[in-house]
Amino acid sequence: MSKVRDFVWLLPFIGSILTAISLLTPAFVDFSGVTPIFYYMIGTYISMGGIIGPDFGFIGIPFLIIIGIICLILVIICTIIMFISSLTHRKKEIPGSWLALGIILMFEAIYYIAGTQMGYMIYLAMRGSPPASFWVHFSPSFAAIAPFITSGLSIVAFIIGKVTRKEEVEIKPISKEAPPVSIVEPPVSQQISQPVPTRDIPAVKFCPACGEKIPHAQAQYCPSCGYDLTKD
Repeated sequence: MSKVRDFVWLLPFIGSILTAISLLTPAFVDFSGVTPIFYYMIGTYISMGGIIGPDFGFIGIPFLIIIGIICLILVIICTIIMFISSLTHRKKEIPGSWLALGIILMFEAIYYIAGTQMGYMIYLAMRGSPPASFWVHFSPSFAAIAPFITSGLSIVAFIIGKVTRKEEVEIKPISKEAPPVSIVEPPVSQQISQPVPTRDIPAVKFCPACGEKIPHAQAQYCPSCGYDLTKD
């Protein structure tokens, strides 16, 4: 699944390319005449059936021009952000902007279709004409459909990225049957004091030769007769 996640950025990238192309294509077409008339989102139209060549102009319904310009601005902003985001997040964490942009594009497409219908009915009512369905008289073209496709690709890419990410970071729980880890504390060190051995030197108090008292215990000769006290 990690390999799929590495290429998921292609979905919003392709969607942004499709939406960018749709900006140059008509939003709806009128097939009721001899030759079709192609209407763009900003309200312009082009007809190839003119006597002296192609016929250009603006649609005579102001509501449709206003709705088209609003939707066109939203599509341009979302397309630019999605294009940059798809390139900067290759093999990286999936951004939440993909979900947000997908939702915005979906609402933009719905708003354009519904708003065009409402604007057309208001226009007919103001002229005193009977109400009629805009999308029965006109047929939707690629510019009105592409935002739905891009929205679906962006939302699917976000979902795939989050699902694969969750599988990668999933941690296997520790088994309850695993033996507990015992912590052995080191024994407390005890200081054992040992006496330093000393050399016992016998204390001589009286001379064995003359019986004179020895004033110093470390004396080697008797001060009275000169007897060698170390012989004992």
